[in-house]
Amino acid sequence: MLGNGRRASLEGLATLGPGRQQDEKLKIFKADLRSPESFNAAMEGCRRVLHVSAPMDFQDNEPEAVLTQRSVDGALGIVKSCLRSKTVKRVVHTSSISAMCFNKENVERMDESFWTDVDYVRSELNSYVSSYAISKTETEKAVSEVATEHGLDLVAIIPPIVVGPFICPKMHG
Repeated sequence: MLGNGRRASLEGLATLGPGRQQDEKLKIFKADLRSPESFNAAMEGCRRVLHVSAPMDFQDNEPEAVLTQRSVDGALGIVKSCLRSKTVKRVVHTSSISAMCFNKENVERMDESFWTDVDYVRSELNSYVSSYAISKTETEKAVSEVATEHGLDLVAIIPPIVVGPFICPKMHG
């Protein structure tokens, strides 16, 4: 849950939009990546979903497999809630450059056919970096597979870096 100051500013977004009807305003829902069903109510009536959260452990407190499984399960839970809604037509999934750039290939341009080589990452990178890269790679692959299987329009965005404050107190931006 966000701190009081941050939550208040997010709830303030619900009042934006002069002349908009009450039911057209932004609504804030509480949901948890560890409880996929917690997203069902938030998806009802939505046509597009922006998925921007993922578990991270840059302090290396969690084994890679645990972090990756939480990430995959959370993202798949969101996609499955979108499918259950029957109204969501597009999901924009926030991935990471780390899902495609770590491999032995030396190329100037990459496209959607490039994936991080998980075995290479495990052998060549620090564990906290490798956990993040592997979880982002495996999560995007899983989400892409389910979306394709069910005909859901999925767009993955690949930011090279995210800057700014984190919403959780243990992460510094």
